[in-house]
Amino acid sequence: MKTGFSPISQSEFIDKHIKSNPSESKKDFTRAIDSALNDYKNGVKCECGSSLWVIGSAIAGNACFTCITQESAPDKDYEIDEACE
Repeated sequence: MKTGFSPISQSEFIDKHIKSNPSESKKDFTRAIDSALNDYKNGVKCECGSSLWVIGSAIAGNACFTCITQESAPDKDYEIDEACE
């Protein structure tokens, strides 16, 4: 059984991401997360009509978890805590 998202703060996720991807610009990634979170808060939806997955949207463009990963539901995948419903 899938367990859903694991909430994580924006700053903690950015630090983890940059630690795993040291060649990526922290400033640019922070902007991407900010933009995806802002879109989520403003009600932007995935093309399929589902809520955005903020973390995935920052990397792959605005979309939901299923459209980005092709998995039916998250299983302890991270999501920004402000976007966890």
